[in-house]
Amino acid sequence: MKEHGRVYRDLVLLAGVTLVVRLLTALPLHRPGYMDAYYYVDGALSLYGGRGFNDPFIWNYLPAPEDIPHPSHLYWMPLSSILAYLSFLILGPTYRAAQVPFVLSSSLLPVLSYLVAYGVAQNRRHAWGAGLFTTFSGFYMAYWVTPDNFAPFAVAGALCLFALGRGVKTGKVLWFPVAGLGAGFAHLARSDGALLLVIALLVGISQIRELRIANCELRIANCYLLFAICYLLVMGPWFARNVHVIGRPLPTSGLSTLWLTDYDDLFSYGVELSPSAYLAWGWGNILRSKLQGLWLNLQTLLFVDWMIALAPLGLIGVWRLRRRAAFVPAWLYGLLLYLVMSLAFTLPGVRGAMLHSSVALLPFFFAAAMEGLDALTEWVAARRQRWNVRQARRVFGVGLVCMAVALSAFLYGQALPGYRGTHLYASIARWIASVDPEGRVLVNDPAAFYYYSRRECLSVPNGTVETLLDVAERYHVRYLVLDKNVPSPLHSLYARPGDDERFRLLRRFVDQEGDAAFVYRIDVRGPIEEG
Repeated sequence: MKEHGRVYRDLVLLAGVTLVVRLLTALPLHRPGYMDAYYYVDGALSLYGGRGFNDPFIWNYLPAPEDIPHPSHLYWMPLSSILAYLSFLILGPTYRAAQVPFVLSSSLLPVLSYLVAYGVAQNRRHAWGAGLFTTFSGFYMAYWVTPDNFAPFAVAGALCLFALGRGVKTGKVLWFPVAGLGAGFAHLARSDGALLLVIALLVGISQIRELRIANCELRIANCYLLFAICYLLVMGPWFARNVHVIGRPLPTSGLSTLWLTDYDDLFSYGVELSPSAYLAWGWGNILRSKLQGLWLNLQTLLFVDWMIALAPLGLIGVWRLRRRAAFVPAWLYGLLLYLVMSLAFTLPGVRGAMLHSSVALLPFFFAAAMEGLDALTEWVAARRQRWNVRQARRVFGVGLVCMAVALSAFLYGQALPGYRGTHLYASIARWIASVDPEGRVLVNDPAAFYYYSRRECLSVPNGTVETLLDVAERYHVRYLVLDKNVPSPLHSLYARPGDDERFRLLRRFVDQEGDAAFVYRIDVRGPIEEG
């Protein structure tokens, strides 16, 4: 009982420390910072404004919507927008309010790390190490407190894996509905949360094969029936919405990214993404992309998730824990995620999907790192008789936590400028409003532009000038904004503004880095000839 009391106090203290850290890292952030976060905040604003799940902009053409507005969250899942919307209901529609659910949810993840590590080793030093590594998790410091799906997916996914492992280890039925709820919320946060259903199926089959006793199959089937029911309690309403809107439980636009040969084709208009087009790319290119995906995603696991220094320890720990029932769901998910993001959704995987989805593994990664630290110190002690194992573990553990704190502070400082200052789109939006209060705009980041302008807008298509004009004519677009991130086929419009008479240069802006952005008036029909 005394040990349990210490554990409970540890959990409260760890959650409190993490909450303070999250607040300190949230306050300097003044805006969403990048496209995904803008999208989720825009979705929350749409819900708060009574417009439902509808996008007032087009950010990709997979497939091209009929018009604006159109049904939202058919590529990205809705949980982050729902959380921000619920916060808006209480605190009002501000960016600070949008951050609150993510500050709170990310403060729970170190608690899960503590529980995972303590469950593995029954050691509070292990648990504190894993918890603090999660609090100071390097590259993710700014992302935890940004309205994106990092925090909700990490908590829901890790909870699912933890509960599955506990259910397998203890045989207690209660863990399986908890795992089902975790899988449901993970899927509501990210499409690849569906991989957790595959893990549950694999674990269930493994249990049935290993436990060949009377009524075992029925008992295990009941456990996973509870898992499925709780999963559907979360996802069922979203499936029903999709059936009502698009005629099926889940959209297929995300699956088309299987056939990307260039990530920028995600923003192309009228480009075929199909198996035949993919195979036409050539087996050499396909194989090269898969090998590159395997290598880059491995770097994400080793250098981002394990913060470089923890990677050797983590690999040792994973190997030692691979047969532990509580750890099996996590390493199965890690392996499946790595293969899917490297060999199937290769280009989305290396461009951020692996970074997002691997956060559910952090509690297990850090628990494994603590196990690896102990294994390594034991190995050294066996070869150095004067080595004080107990002291070495404490010294190295504290040193690694200090490394995590320093690395987190450095990477957070590097990311901070992207969340501060006046966004270029804010100035452009104000100027266009003074010229035309309603005209639609083609822009590189429609989610960000809508956040500042509340104006219907579309993504600049990755294609030729003629493709751009086709989009402008179909959607009745009046203005074009080109910044330094212009698609390569349109570089001439950016490099030589005013050369094409179909695009009348209205104004030039300069961002904080000194890079130019141009606002054009589009004449779809071409210049009017005099006489």
